[in-house]
Amino acid sequence: MRRLKAPQRREQLIEVATKLFAKWGYDATTTAAIAEAAGVTEPILYRHFDSKQELFVAIVRSVSELTMEHWKEVIGDTDDPAEQIRRIAEEFPEHVRELADAYHVIHGALATSRDRKVAAVMKEHYGQIERFFIHIITRGQETGIFRPQLDPKGPAWQLIMTGIGYAMVALNLQAPEQGLIKNAIESILRGISILKV
Repeated sequence: MRRLKAPQRREQLIEVATKLFAKWGYDATTTAAIAEAAGVTEPILYRHFDSKQELFVAIVRSVSELTMEHWKEVIGDTDDPAEQIRRIAEEFPEHVRELADAYHVIHGALATSRDRKVAAVMKEHYGQIERFFIHIITRGQETGIFRPQLDPKGPAWQLIMTGIGYAMVALNLQAPEQGLIKNAIESILRGISILKV
């Protein structure tokens, strides 16, 4: 195998770890297996990551970064908070398909891991998504679209839980029809809106 520069090797290790964590689960995957699949020795892996937890943290942070960048791009040309939420929901199935292995890793760890570092980065991930949706909902309240007395955390978490549920079902069973997603989002929007949105 050819020598890779440090940033390329790091990315390669993240990709390999993502695939193995998705296939076998976080707890069952060893650093030895990751190194072997990447075609390197464990000492090489440890030059880039101090532990398996650090690899997991890198995967989750990468997904968070990609998700935030993508969502900002999706909503970039509209100021309407309700439309921003609709657009994110509309493109979410494709986003999940593109990052399927990473979402398997995240949701598998969410359901099974008791590792403190894993839990901490998961809280960080969902906290970032929570703040993103709170920002949209708060702007909707300020512009008179969404009910002002509502705590924006509630609908933010309704959206997050809808996304988690969709991703878990779509990745492990069969993706629900797009119409069901649209109906779920419209129900949330009706519940927080002053006027018909």
